Amino acid sequence: MTTRSPINALKGRLVAALFMSGALAGAALAQTDSTPPSAAQSLSCLKPPSATLSYPEKHRLDRTCGFIRLHFSKPDAEPRVEELSNTAREDMQDLVYCHVGAYRLPCQQPQDGTVSAVQEFQFDNSMLDEAPVPEDAAPSAALCIVMPRRDPDRLDTLTREMHHVMAEATFTGDGTQAPEVKLVYSSGNKRLEAAVIERVQAYRMPCRTGQEKPQTMELRFTFVPYGHRQTVLKREAFALAEFLGFMQGAQQLQAYFDFSTMNCLFKLHFTNFGPARPNRVREVGAHDPNRTVFLKWLGERQIAFASDRQANELFGTTLQVEVPCGKLDLAPAAAAAAPGS
Repeated sequence: MTTRSPINALKGRLVAALFMSGALAGAALAQTDSTPPSAAQSLSCLKPPSATLSYPEKHRLDRTCGFIRLHFSKPDAEPRVEELSNTAREDMQDLVYCHVGAYRLPCQQPQDGTVSAVQEFQFDNSMLDEAPVPEDAAPSAALCIVMPRRDPDRLDTLTREMHHVMAEATFTGDGTQAPEVKLVYSSGNKRLEAAVIERVQAYRMPCRTGQEKPQTMELRFTFVPYGHRQTVLKREAFALAEFLGFMQGAQQLQAYFDFSTMNCLFKLHFTNFGPARPNRVREVGAHDPNRTVFLKWLGERQIAFASDRQANELFGTTLQVEVPCGKLDLAPAAAAAAPGS
């Protein structure tokens, strides 16, 4: 493996795209199995917005998603929006609300009653577009988290450094009850920590009835000083060999993996938390248990940042790693160069 410098500054701009996936799935509120749906109830006359969506530039690396239910009551009126889950920032929500508010159901008749449809939205750096699906095939949110509609007010960190606070929210009651909040990591002061706790306590899980087992989610909050020029990634997708070249002790890595047994080619999301917290490695797409050992090994690697400041500013950053077919056969440089090896 060739020597590579650490991720030096990696400053630049990455313009990403927004896509709405899952599209719309419709259903009449009062309809028997023997009655075929009307054109409005099946959404066959649904008129989507003519304007296209663009990703909010200032949050270009965010990946968030949610589900909303749209209630159409009149053919010429915008639908009423009901949040089912939401982890998007306020400006992203504004884009979604504006977009879905332009939907119309022009063939709707009084006998159709209120027609409901489910829309999944997802912000990512990919471009996808899926056709409407039947209501029973609509995606569902495993964790129906609804965060406050409004972003929190900016807090002055009183330092020139970014600070990160991570919390665990555990939901044990029904959809109206606040979660129990526990801080699991913080580089901030008590004031920032208190602000995070107050914010997370406003989260809700409306799909809960109180009969389910406790559900826990982890959240990360980053506080950026006013006017701070933040280190960002010039790009976020890397081939595996290149990515491993950024690791601490890259020349001394030792591993052997046969990716032909792992349903290759495949992609991973590597979220950097090290060394403060364990890194997180997630598969993009379907899970393959044959990758478990490799994912664990990769998650234990630490990126060789150029400075503590760079490491702090890229804390929580997610990189995409493209894993090829073939074999990864690494031996320490000294051993590889030994005679007879």
